Amino acid sequence: MNKIKMKVYLVGDRGPEHNSIRSIHRTRDGAFKAWNELRLELLREAKAYLKNASNGFGKEMYERIVKNLSRKDPKKIDNYPHETPYIHECDLQE
Repeated sequence: MNKIKMKVYLVGDRGPEHNSIRSIHRTRDGAFKAWNELRLELLREAKAYLKNASNGFGKEMYERIVKNLSRKDPKKIDNYPHETPYIHECDLQE
């Protein structure tokens, strides 16, 4: 019989061709802090690209990415097919 010993929280980002785990945390609060830092990093990158984007599809795409990454709830953020930060809760078993 497997007993749940504890939970851990994986923080990472995924896209159409990758799934990168950035850190592992013992608490939800620690994971949320790391997730928010990752989200803000991705948001800064997207804003820089938006600033340099020409009119048309590229600009519209980066405007959408900035809007999506501006969400502050990991359960509601959806930036597919671009980098989407996430928190995944896992049970560790004996």
